[in-house]
Amino acid sequence: MANTTKTQIEIPQSVVEYTLTFESPVIPSGDARVETVTSVLAAMKPWGFSLDGLETKLRSDKANEHAYVFRRTVPARPAASLALFYNKIFISGENLDWEGADEFIKTMSAGIEAVQGILRPKIASQNLVAGLHIQLKDRPTVDVVRPLLNAQAFKLIDGETKFSGVIVTGQESNVIIEASLVYANALWVRLFRDHSGGATFQEIAEALRADEERLFEVLGLEGIL
Repeated sequence: MANTTKTQIEIPQSVVEYTLTFESPVIPSGDARVETVTSVLAAMKPWGFSLDGLETKLRSDKANEHAYVFRRTVPARPAASLALFYNKIFISGENLDWEGADEFIKTMSAGIEAVQGILRPKIASQNLVAGLHIQLKDRPTVDVVRPLLNAQAFKLIDGETKFSGVIVTGQESNVIIEASLVYANALWVRLFRDHSGGATFQEIAEALRADEERLFEVLGLEGIL
């Protein structure tokens, strides 16, 4: 039975972005380039990645913009991609949920491992950002965020408070809560977390799940993550 003391929500739109940065650029050429591309495609094929979704972006005058982008095509939604740059790996996923997270985690882990197996880059840092539009069903957003601020904060303006955003910065993570400009009566929440070079993609995903659960607990929200 649902906890009626909590605010019921839906998440109509979300995005997850992960960046693994190399200590120094790795520029494959010739056989190494072909082997890397084919290895990534083979590793990610079980989740619908194929040659049809491969984009090569090598025409820019700036080397740091050159990339091989692997996009999922079967099915095309929810959208997911892995981009290999000379100095980083960038992964993006849209409208994912934790019920189907295992396949996404396994697939992206396989793609990362394929790159590492061929190019052997040294990892400098890893970072994950999650953006969530959280739509409230039966309570104004201002009422959900208000308990996070003391009464003194509301004296900064005169008149009625429409919404009060929150930014909390930690040593390894940040949280930003704003009003959504896309959905009515919704929050736009971004969760940022830095990870050590030795963390696996699975461990990074587990940390995100913990961050989202903490967010829901603090704000008194209930719904499907």
